[in-house]
Amino acid sequence: MYKVTKRHGQREVLKNISLSYFYGAKIGVLGLNGSGKSSLLRILAGVDTEFDGEIQVKDGYSIGYLEQEPLVNEERTVREVVEEGVGEVMDIIREYNEINEKFAEPMEPEEMDALIERQGKVQELMDAKGAWTLIPSLKWPWIPCVVRLRIHLFPSFPVVKAPRGIVPSAVAVT
Repeated sequence: MYKVTKRHGQREVLKNISLSYFYGAKIGVLGLNGSGKSSLLRILAGVDTEFDGEIQVKDGYSIGYLEQEPLVNEERTVREVVEEGVGEVMDIIREYNEINEKFAEPMEPEEMDALIERQGKVQELMDAKGAWTLIPSLKWPWIPCVVRLRIHLFPSFPVVKAPRGIVPSAVAVT
């Protein structure tokens, strides 16, 4: 992020902000209401493109974003929204589960060898993407799911009750 300015009408909520972060970073933003926290995170995640300045994300990296109120006017469940937010990891988990189910089926030795090899590659992807820590959090009761996702994204951040139960937005760089 380089020299980013964001306006809501005539009001500047972000002015000339430059920011960089490392792979695997968990980013939390603190500030008063209306100070531009959500705008900053929405810009970082590529959700908001209406700003002045530059945003660059290195090839091969992605930024996940969880809205403050992800289910407003939604038909999806909370779990579906969270799974969509970690879609790439969920795809890897699904493939891993499908591979393990195939081991119960009869197959030729060559097919078994290929399946074992693919399982190893998928397991490496799961390790690299932190899928093993995500799986248990997806099985927890979904109240309050957003706080649990914050714990997954920001394990070292203290969990505090926000006014009126609103949970701040969150981003994770993977």
